[in-house]
Amino acid sequence: MDLHDLSHKSLATSRWLTAYHDGHAWRNHEVEHYAYLRDRANDLLQLGEISTDTRNRLSFAAFETYEAYLRLNAAAETQWAWHYEYLVHEADTLIGRIGGEGHLFADPDRQLLGCISVTPGVVPRLIRYVDYAPVVIGIVDGLLITRPDAEPWRMTLIRNPNAKRWTAD
Repeated sequence: MDLHDLSHKSLATSRWLTAYHDGHAWRNHEVEHYAYLRDRANDLLQLGEISTDTRNRLSFAAFETYEAYLRLNAAAETQWAWHYEYLVHEADTLIGRIGGEGHLFADPDRQLLGCISVTPGVVPRLIRYVDYAPVVIGIVDGLLITRPDAEPWRMTLIRNPNAKRWTAD
């Protein structure tokens, strides 16, 4: 039996699994989210809704995911990563925002300036399509977008403090 099988056991375990699969919470509040999941698994055990074995499996799964997101979040602070949002600056001027899907939108008019293309074996590039042909705007290196004819753009990770926080019922 895996964790997915628990979703049909009760509403409380289904809610726990929903919180467990919430990537936004893991990316923005990994410590707090792990503590919620661990404490909620303990509550379910004390209420008699799950066994000790199930509680241990839930807590261990949450801990493994917590460790993984600690590494992912640390890496996202030093290099561009999928599913994370970044502000893009040229010197002190805000150029735009890169969403979790890799699209760079101008600020504030939301005009699409390009998207980050990740091809296996190729350095990530910021590209824009002109007449249906990709044009490389810059090369993504860590948190810098190096442009051939201009100043580099730098990215800063956005942590969303308003991301959903799971709370006990």
